[in-house]
Amino acid sequence: MSASQPASKPAADPSVAGTLEVDGDFYRLAELVEPQDMEVIGHVRTFMRERVAPVITEYWAKAEFPHQLVPEYAALGIAGACYQGFDCGGRGSVLDGLLMLELARVDCSFATFHGVHSGLAMGSIYLCRSDEQRAHWLPLMRRGEKICAFGLTEPETGSGVARGRNTTARGDGDTWVLNGAKAWFGNATFADVVVIGARDLDDGQVKGFLVEKGTPGFSTQQMERKIALRVVQNARITLEDVRVTEANRLQRARSFKAPQRSCA
Repeated sequence: MSASQPASKPAADPSVAGTLEVDGDFYRLAELVEPQDMEVIGHVRTFMRERVAPVITEYWAKAEFPHQLVPEYAALGIAGACYQGFDCGGRGSVLDGLLMLELARVDCSFATFHGVHSGLAMGSIYLCRSDEQRAHWLPLMRRGEKICAFGLTEPETGSGVARGRNTTARGDGDTWVLNGAKAWFGNATFADVVVIGARDLDDGQVKGFLVEKGTPGFSTQQMERKIALRVVQNARITLEDVRVTEANRLQRARSFKAPQRSCA
């Protein structure tokens, strides 16, 4: 679900803003970031304490995601915080890690939502697409207008075996035809766009594709009866002759190493 309207940013937590102290920062990494970055951490702490913490247990019990909080999350401006240019934050990886700490200290499921959207999916686009493609997609994702997911794991082979990719891509003129299945990745049931890793039938290399919600042949089935991370909306994805234009191929993803870079 995309952010449908702008939301105001919460006031920074006074226990964080203006200081270089973060609870749980045993290696004192907060000393490596600028004071204005600590203000960002304060905003995130306030959001998680005042908006997420009061409702997250209910959503855990229902195994649902609090979609109404997406506009407020987007207003924090933390999606793509560590990427340079393309309307992203350019703040660096240390701040990005401290932000994950603040998210996870309240709820690991919400932290997973951010990690998939901002890290795996936006990271794949940042690392593997052309400048023109990044200029189109990354601002939309940073503002929460497009929520994304990352589909590498497969039902039979997991995510770590290049030659085991059963999802395939076949070139057909200026389009690609994708067939296969993916499983166990977050945001899958409601993402506007999913990064899909598929093995090219011509050269055997794993390439990356952006598959947009509503594309014919693309379907999701939510995974039920989970015990952990119940708020995370994992799904099994099926691709049946899904056609993706060359414009939606990750231009710099030419082997299995490329999608693995965004997982590092």
